[in-house]
Amino acid sequence: MTHPHLDTISRFFEAYSKRDMAALAEVTTEDLTWHFPGRNPMSGAKRGREEVMAFFDRMGGMGFRPEKLITGTNDSYVVETQWVRGDSDGQEVTMGWTVLWSFVDGKLASGRHFSADQYLADEFFTRRLATQRS
Repeated sequence: MTHPHLDTISRFFEAYSKRDMAALAEVTTEDLTWHFPGRNPMSGAKRGREEVMAFFDRMGGMGFRPEKLITGTNDSYVVETQWVRGDSDGQEVTMGWTVLWSFVDGKLASGRHFSADQYLADEFFTRRLATQRS
C-alpha cells in the first residue's frame, strides 16, 4: 500500500502532463509554490500553478533521466532523494538531488529542491540554457 501523499504526487504529474487545470486544482493548494536553489536561470521561487507548470516544462525539455534512491513520508511531507543524469556539451552529468514536498489538507502545497553539489548544478543549468537559446 502506498502513502496517500505519493498518490497525490502521481496525480499531480498526471494532471500536469495532460494540462488538466481542474485535476491540478484537486491535488494542489491555490498558493502552490516551488523553490529551486542556486544562481542559475532555473533558480528562485515559482508561485502558482502556472509558474510551477512552466518550471516543469523547462526541466522536462532537458532530457533528464532520474533514478529514485530513497523516498520517505509522514503526515505533512514526502522526501525523495535521486540521481539525475543529463547531457551537457556531449558529456553525461550526474547530479544528486533531494526534493521535499509539503502537503496541507492532503494537497500538494510546495516543493523544494536541495542540491548535493550546487556549483555543478549552477554551471550545468547556466550552460545548458545558454546553448538552448543559441
